[in-house]
Amino acid sequence: MDAITVRHMSLEFPDDIDPVVVEGSPEESYFFLAFSLLLPYLEPYLIRTMKEARPLVRDEELREDLARFNAQEGQHFRQHARFNQVIRSKGFPGLAELEQELSNDYQRFSRERSLAFNLAYAEGFEAFTTATARFSFEQGLAGMHPALKDLMTWHLVEEFEHRTVAFDVYEHVVGRYLYRLRMGFFAQRHMLGWCLRTARSMAAADPTLVARYGGPAARRRRGWQQLRMFARSLLPKVLPTYLPGYTPHDIVMPEGMQALQDRY
Repeated sequence: MDAITVRHMSLEFPDDIDPVVVEGSPEESYFFLAFSLLLPYLEPYLIRTMKEARPLVRDEELREDLARFNAQEGQHFRQHARFNQVIRSKGFPGLAELEQELSNDYQRFSRERSLAFNLAYAEGFEAFTTATARFSFEQGLAGMHPALKDLMTWHLVEEFEHRTVAFDVYEHVVGRYLYRLRMGFFAQRHMLGWCLRTARSMAAADPTLVARYGGPAARRRRGWQQLRMFARSLLPKVLPTYLPGYTPHDIVMPEGMQALQDRY
């Protein structure tokens, strides 16, 4: 297991960031923005879930990893909240309602659903973000605005560092494979569905967006290119997380990961 290092960052987010944060790709840009908007609601929910599970964890090393997991996640959502303030200032009608819906969901999950459900949701998210981190390190977040690229690279480095924690806590406290699989699907559908709806809402706020980026034909072409890239590079990293023998302990550090850890 790589060291789980708690870093206290001071990242810069200039006020003049264009919402099209991935050069030439508004669709990909708004999805990244939606993912960032998700995190200040999701990550406090993960922290609450892990705090509830901690008294049931008897392994001292895992308890320490759990504490560091929570500390990293606390830094993540605070930095994303700062970035999100800049994005909200650009003016997106309907965003407040979407964010309130998400906040209500996570508060309800913590209040009404079982610890097993919440731990399985956490592992479903962490399995997906570990796969996404590996995919992103390979692709290099090409064309992304430097401020967001810095934020996402730091965040994904730490997602990779703590990749085993949610899995180990789930196995320690619950340990049911089929339940983890079912709730992991639910978690990924829930969070990705919200991100896609939010990205579409944000893009619709600018009626000139499609025309400025090549019209409908160019939009379709970008969509197919992204689907092919995800099918070729991301899906092979996500699918093994659904198998009975999956464990994030078997995932090795991507090439160049040590240099990124050293940088941050």
